[in-house]
Amino acid sequence: MANDPHSLRTPLGRVRYLGSARSGMRDDWRMRLTSVALIPLTIAFVWLVLSLLSKDYNAVRSELGHPIPAILVMLFLLVGIYHMQIGMRSIIADYIHGHAREWALMANLFFAAALALACVYAVLRIGFV
Repeated sequence: MANDPHSLRTPLGRVRYLGSARSGMRDDWRMRLTSVALIPLTIAFVWLVLSLLSKDYNAVRSELGHPIPAILVMLFLLVGIYHMQIGMRSIIADYIHGHAREWALMANLFFAAALALACVYAVLRIGFV
């Protein structure tokens, strides 16, 4: 282990493949990429929701049954959930220590996966029923 006092590794060797030196830049890049992707997706999603406000239930289901609005909603939700998962992973890595970190990271991953699955199911159910 890196924190083992009997380790023969140098301090540089202990930190070389741990923390941000290994995956921080990748997470930062993905966070920026999803942020940029969410800008037009959010504008399109808000425009879609505003256009549906004046319609009744059947008209909304009919409109969301078309491929373009359904794909737009699904992209907005999935990119947003992935963005949330990356951000929470960063917060957990910074502020939670020990074995609680592992459990929190697993809970974060399972929560994001369950939320994404529920959103995909909802959009597909509206689109195909």
